[in-house]
Amino acid sequence: MAQRTCIITGETDDSSNLIRFVISPDGSLTPDLAQKLPGRGTYVMPKPEYITEALKKNKFAKHIDFQKKASLEEIETFTALVGNLLQRRFVEQLSLARRQGSAIAGVGKLKENASLIGLLISNDASVREARQLESATSPNWVMRDIPAETLGEAFGRNSIAYVGLLRSKNAKSKFDGRSIQQSFQRWKPFIHVFPCHEGTDGCINETDLDAK
Repeated sequence: MAQRTCIITGETDDSSNLIRFVISPDGSLTPDLAQKLPGRGTYVMPKPEYITEALKKNKFAKHIDFQKKASLEEIETFTALVGNLLQRRFVEQLSLARRQGSAIAGVGKLKENASLIGLLISNDASVREARQLESATSPNWVMRDIPAETLGEAFGRNSIAYVGLLRSKNAKSKFDGRSIQQSFQRWKPFIHVFPCHEGTDGCINETDLDAK
């Protein structure tokens, strides 16, 4: 995995653990979560305070020539929208795993699978039940404190307490749940800071900051 350096902290990490930013053809600052957009990019550790600092101190101008003096309101809005997009990506990846038969929900179904790749536990799950389920399914890894509504969204429900990731029966499959882990870890720092930036139609998803 390629290593990249955060423009705020100076820390180096796998690029998939950071947020890449590029300038779109119309001159807007755009988060490239899939890291596939063309053009020169720069990286920031996935914490809202670092994105805020990069905009306040005009760090993007130095690294990708994004020239704009944003107001405090614009900075807060942009940072919140990045969080919304990170949440959406997590839901999309978990939904894809469900459609491929690699993600299941419900205590009963999970207990039928004694060996899981991963176990996702919601923030309102019973501590006792979660421990029992973890012991019964022996997952390779566990992620806790995920909003129950977000887990539910991936399954078309209002909320879900537990989701299990299964080993694929296809020998050629490389699914190991790592992308889902990474998506949640990138989104997690934004959850309690910007749970949802509300617009007239609900959560706003546009994430571009126009240069001026």
